[in-house]
Amino acid sequence: MIRKRMAVLTVAGLAFALAGCTQQSSPTNSASSSSLLASSSSTKISENNLTPQQMVSVVTTYAGNKFGSDWATTAKQAKKEGLQVDLYPAGNYQLADRGQGVAYNVKATGKRSSLVYTVKDNDVIIYQNAEKSHAGKKLATVSRSEMVKFINDKGQGSFVNRLAQSAQVNDKRDSTSSVASSSSSNENGKYGNEGSVTVPTDMRGTWYTADDDSNGTITFGKNTFQYTGPDGTNGLMHLYKQGKLDEDTMMDQKVQTATKNWMRTDFHDYRSMHWIHMEGWCQSAGDGSYYAVHSETINGQQVKVLVQAGGAELWVANVWYQTKDLAHQNADRKFDDLHYPDDE
Repeated sequence: MIRKRMAVLTVAGLAFALAGCTQQSSPTNSASSSSLLASSSSTKISENNLTPQQMVSVVTTYAGNKFGSDWATTAKQAKKEGLQVDLYPAGNYQLADRGQGVAYNVKATGKRSSLVYTVKDNDVIIYQNAEKSHAGKKLATVSRSEMVKFINDKGQGSFVNRLAQSAQVNDKRDSTSSVASSSSSNENGKYGNEGSVTVPTDMRGTWYTADDDSNGTITFGKNTFQYTGPDGTNGLMHLYKQGKLDEDTMMDQKVQTATKNWMRTDFHDYRSMHWIHMEGWCQSAGDGSYYAVHSETINGQQVKVLVQAGGAELWVANVWYQTKDLAHQNADRKFDDLHYPDDE
């Protein structure tokens, strides 16, 4: 069962929600007006409410303008052919800092590249020439807010939006990670498995909370879920639709072991919100956990948040944010339009 302080794992999503930090390494070169990827425009982007596709585009646009070379070439190719980022275990590369254990390999669609970045708390660590056989060259450590400011200052917002329109984020860890096994592969029809459940696009990525001093993160991928909390992390959880599964099968130890990284997943609409509902594959008691993307006004701006709830009335347990700073600034905050246990 997913609990408020569960030891489930962090994925990734996708999506790498970051706050401010100081750039730690010197870039190979700096952008000038003549080296920009695109002509300057008045389009501005916000560091809040970025989708995984937009976040990938932010990193690519920033690196292409800031460092040029292969990053610039890939960004320009991606504008024509589409942007693709594949997620691999960070151990697939020789990296100075593996971050949270996921390497994001950036390329133009259908091309091969050795451009990689990792995520660690508030930081994105950017590399070039990253391979299994030799160490990648670390270019910089930079926060999302710094990247967005740089992009807006250079008038590259339109380029970000153009890349994001066709960007694809693919989780490739199943085929290379030690997590991948018969217990986590999609075996349609086996043990009631009716195939992968697709997580809504606006929910994918990494979310942070500081409620109850938890300092946790969760990441939704296209068909996956991970959690990290004070008690540590667990393996990558795979989200599937569950068909008929009798009680005897659910109680079978062999089945429980084989499906330990599976979660039965469905969707519910309640209190004007669209919830993804997840439970252990062989869970026979409890309500599981529910997550829904919602919008709240924070510091005068509409900000996308992720609401976690449970129980018969879907009482709010935690609110998750796209940056660590927002999570700490709003720790244990209660919003008037959300339903809490003490509202009864």
